[in-house]
Amino acid sequence: MAELTSVLQVLHVLAAILMAWPFYALVAVNQRARFGPPVGDRLDVYLESVLKGRVIPCFVFQGTVMATGLALILLHGLGLGALVANPVLGAKFLLLILIAVLLGYVHVKLQPQIDALFENSPAGPVSPDMAKTIASLRLRRKRLASICLFGVLAMAMLGVQAWVSFPLWLSLAMLLALVLFTYRAYKSTTPYGWI
Repeated sequence: MAELTSVLQVLHVLAAILMAWPFYALVAVNQRARFGPPVGDRLDVYLESVLKGRVIPCFVFQGTVMATGLALILLHGLGLGALVANPVLGAKFLLLILIAVLLGYVHVKLQPQIDALFENSPAGPVSPDMAKTIASLRLRRKRLASICLFGVLAMAMLGVQAWVSFPLWLSLAMLLALVLFTYRAYKSTTPYGWI
């Protein structure tokens, strides 16, 4: 049983690490913004194909985190009631659901609208009106990616606390640091990482 628990813990952590995609997506879209207009060139085609190509892997990583997390709870003999009884586990679970819902919204609603705008335009730069519409949809997608990034980071912090709690002041300080880092990732390409 100890070996199974160890394997599940490793899979859980690896899948959580691989869920860091929102950070790299923010870096990519912020880098694209630095190039400026025109919208609709080969750079946009490349960026959109990269972004939408990561949706299915993200769902797989999220499913892996959920399955291994629930299995770990059960293997520790806690039962699914631990998601209510243990606020840290419950918060992690709710954040994972939030991230999955947001990714689903982007995949089903926003990305098809962006794709349709590019497909309905002639090859090359799009009209200024269409560029404005695309920019609006991309901004919404970027905001949702930053919420997902904060959720992933918060889940990682809570994962450490699932079995060993932090003092409340430290948890709040770390959450503030995560908010600040998420905002920085939203606004820049974070050329120096944490710095």
